[in-house]
Amino acid sequence: MATKIIPISGFPEYLPAQQRAFDAITAKIRHAYESFGYTPLETAAVERTEVLISKGIDAKEVYGLRRLAAVQAGAGDDDTTGAKDVALRFDLTVPTARYVAQNYGQLVFPFRRHQIQPVWRGERPQKGRYRQFHQCDIDYIADGAGNLPLAADAEILACAFTALNSLNLKFTMRVNNRKLLNGLFAQAGLATPASRHTALKIIDDLEKQPRKVTLEKLQALTPKAEALLDVLTQKSPVVVDDHTREGWDELQQVLAAANGSIAMQQATTIVADYTIARGLDYYTGTVVETTLHDAPELGSICSGGRYENLAESLSDRALPGVGISIGLGRLGMWLVEQAPWQDYAATPAHLYVAYGLGKVASKLRAAGFKVEEGLEDKPLGKQLMGAEKRGLTQAVLNAEGDTLTLRTFATRTDEQLSISILAKRLLGA
Repeated sequence: MATKIIPISGFPEYLPAQQRAFDAITAKIRHAYESFGYTPLETAAVERTEVLISKGIDAKEVYGLRRLAAVQAGAGDDDTTGAKDVALRFDLTVPTARYVAQNYGQLVFPFRRHQIQPVWRGERPQKGRYRQFHQCDIDYIADGAGNLPLAADAEILACAFTALNSLNLKFTMRVNNRKLLNGLFAQAGLATPASRHTALKIIDDLEKQPRKVTLEKLQALTPKAEALLDVLTQKSPVVVDDHTREGWDELQQVLAAANGSIAMQQATTIVADYTIARGLDYYTGTVVETTLHDAPELGSICSGGRYENLAESLSDRALPGVGISIGLGRLGMWLVEQAPWQDYAATPAHLYVAYGLGKVASKLRAAGFKVEEGLEDKPLGKQLMGAEKRGLTQAVLNAEGDTLTLRTFATRTDEQLSISILAKRLLGA
């Protein structure tokens, strides 16, 4: 009896045409990242649990890893005992912190890296929220002995902007500064780290709940809650005092530099927004979130910020950095249903070559073509019908010497031509 197939929610899979579109999307992002000099990095799918939770990640959302038939404790290496000593990575930032701390002596700083890999999160799956999805990260990491220039913040914004722009998306990058935000909290009378931390979490949820709810939560912390909320939502101007000066100045510098580097494209896309908080504790300066104009319901599709000590608790060196991530969970699923990605063929092949023409297929591959070869002795009509359904547009029906018979499906016409002429027409060779 066959095993009943039950889909596992939260772990999306693509059909062939969608997968090809997804791969093309990631290729464009990778190209944009590398155009700024960011080098590729891949880290292991698993990390030690203590490393993951050392950066403030909620252990409830981390997938522990063990063998189904775990051996007894002490009988083998530490990741096979049944205890959850290792876990699937939650994001790509923590693995990068561990990687940099571990390989510090072999890396040249500043270290620019890009990383496009899946991550896993143990949360309740629902529409647009997945347990597995790809992140497309870039990070600029400075040597702990040196300073991290604000130009690096502007560069990661411009780099991510270039990547998103290459996908023909309309979007707004909203930028804030944690120092400015903490200064505004101080103006509102939030004097303790605990109260500022709580306020940060409340502001981070601002777009997920009515203003009234946010106000009530802030009022439990300070009598100046309404004035604070008015400033954050830009209903009142920011008062730049000693608390806010450094963060204000940094924000203005980063915005000016980022917009200056992409001014010929669409300068109004990177703007200040004082409600951007980013809930993770390790951000210390610039923070950013990005929303699509055509699909705001997707939430932030590109987020990140500056951290003064990436490898804190993992190394005795302070490794300041700044990074940003394009999340291809909800965005990927949305994109593959939009033009031009929805029109991708299910096969990468340029040509279908009919059954029995193996030598012709080899010659075509040697000439640079991607070729799908018929391997079953089926009637030619059935072969061509299947090829067209898979998205192929042309097929080689037969060959005499160096002359091929080429069928174009759209017009149902045949023509005779040589491999060299076909290569010039389709490949520009």
